[in-house]
Amino acid sequence: MRWIALLALLWSSAYAAETMSIATGSPAGLYYPFGGGLASIWSKARPDINIKAEVTGASVVNIIQVAKGESELGISQGDALREAINGEGKYPYPMPVRALFALYPNIVHAIALEDAGIASIDDFKGKRVSVGAPGSGTAITSLRLLETLGLTTDMYDVQYLSYTETTDGLKNGTLDAGFLVGGLGLAAVVELALTRDMMLIPFSDEEMQKISAQWPAYTPFDVPTNSYQGVKEPVQTVSLWNFLIVHKDMPDDEAVWLTTKALLNQKFLMGVTKSARFMTPDNSLKYGQGILHPAAERLFNAPFPRPKSTGADATPAKGMGEGL
Repeated sequence: MRWIALLALLWSSAYAAETMSIATGSPAGLYYPFGGGLASIWSKARPDINIKAEVTGASVVNIIQVAKGESELGISQGDALREAINGEGKYPYPMPVRALFALYPNIVHAIALEDAGIASIDDFKGKRVSVGAPGSGTAITSLRLLETLGLTTDMYDVQYLSYTETTDGLKNGTLDAGFLVGGLGLAAVVELALTRDMMLIPFSDEEMQKISAQWPAYTPFDVPTNSYQGVKEPVQTVSLWNFLIVHKDMPDDEAVWLTTKALLNQKFLMGVTKSARFMTPDNSLKYGQGILHPAAERLFNAPFPRPKSTGADATPAKGMGEGL
């Protein structure tokens, strides 16, 4: 593994700033602690640089901040990132951002309390529904899913709320349902399930077929039994991948150093969240096609040994058994 030690020396003069920022998300989600874990790894390796995780509105905000140079790194859902790179959706022109590596799959949590009279996505009609914070990947995803299934915003009372605001609204009765998109074991969902009789609203096979046909990046995922208190049987939902992003013009040696250091410290990150077990070169190549920073892509495709996963099977299949 001598090549890894050599890569770790590459960044001796690549970055002159004293502070680097990782744009993450809400403290109630996984972006913030995951970003904090990465910041800890890089700061320990480079004590001359203060690397910190920044609370933000998540994917869309993070993409814009990285593109404008307001943050050096960020975390984003793959769907929002691809739109940004291609200048589609909310982006009037291509954004100068790229992915360094894949992090973990996001799980769509469509949530209601058991006494809300909601058993399916179609039951959201006429209800007060939080779709996520403005500019967040959660909002992009939830609105896209609802529209694909024929529920336009005039068919329910749409509210743009953060994770904490969504769970508070469900608790105090000002909301009927809400979406929280994040890794399995999301803190906001865990807390809600411990204090209220909560249920995850399933996506039917027919609904998943419609979604995957229109949005191939969205795949089915079974939330395992007992992943959250009250989840007594597997619940089918939607998953999509998250990525660590940087400006497309980041120097190659800097991109390689950051990527190598992160992957070599995967075990440490798994102490922050078990979702880090999915952070592998193979997943980066599989799910990051067309969006990777060139230096990272060359690293993953190199013929010499790459940093290996210290976790379980890197690809989450439908019905994956372990909760996070």
